[in-house]
Amino acid sequence: MKQVLVPVDFSTNASNALDYARILFANKNCIFFLLHAHIGNSNTSTKLKDNDSNAALDPTKQSKEDLNTLLNQTLENNNNIKHGFEIITKTDSLINAINTVIISKNIDLIVMGTKGAKGAKEIFLGSNAVRVINGVHNCPIILVPQSYKVKAPSLIAFSTNFKRAFNKKELKSLISITLSCNAKINIARIMEEEYLTDTQTENKETLKKLFNDLDYIFCKIDVETSETNALRDFVKQTESDLISLVHHKHNFFQKITEEDVVDKISFNSPVPLLILPELK
Repeated sequence: MKQVLVPVDFSTNASNALDYARILFANKNCIFFLLHAHIGNSNTSTKLKDNDSNAALDPTKQSKEDLNTLLNQTLENNNNIKHGFEIITKTDSLINAINTVIISKNIDLIVMGTKGAKGAKEIFLGSNAVRVINGVHNCPIILVPQSYKVKAPSLIAFSTNFKRAFNKKELKSLISITLSCNAKINIARIMEEEYLTDTQTENKETLKKLFNDLDYIFCKIDVETSETNALRDFVKQTESDLISLVHHKHNFFQKITEEDVVDKISFNSPVPLLILPELK
């Protein structure tokens, strides 16, 4: 049984993320935990709505009511007998709530939306998404763009420069999703160097063994302007449905998730992004 956590703020982006999670594991037995976190004081509630004209007087009570409404709507639209749903409300910060639920519910994966701060369309990663990426270190995260039309991935772009070793546990979610969706993987090598070092070659051979049961090919991406642009262009050209990478210090993604550069660098991924935590 797969345990999937979906943080919700009752926005259309959060609903879209839930729909994506359901489609992603259509063939798997899953429990989806719908989590809403809020601050106890009604004046500092983190609840966000598309229409906030009837904001709650009591955030805890309103959170439970809204979650029950979302649960009922989800159950009405769900015809997959393999899927179950539970609601969780936490009077805590989003990061603390997520980390608590990861442990208590043995969560395998987080799926959430990427709605930008203040609705800015040019910003791919909203402030909550950035906080979750930087504040959750032991669970894979899928970020679903606000306007993405959800569908199961058929081609996954896995970005790597082979500078660090791989292990099976670290890649577990990527392998599981690939097999569940019967998808193919383009292993995209983004680096300016022409040839791999001995260490990189060894890491590449390890990856071949870990991907032994998968349909994959290796691709080299030339970097003309920036790594982010190179990957985005590669995804568009190959019509990939999902981007995956390991979040570590040698990866460009570390740069675009720092709080002080989020407003300056917009990755604007056209497809969902699977972030795999680095396991040492």
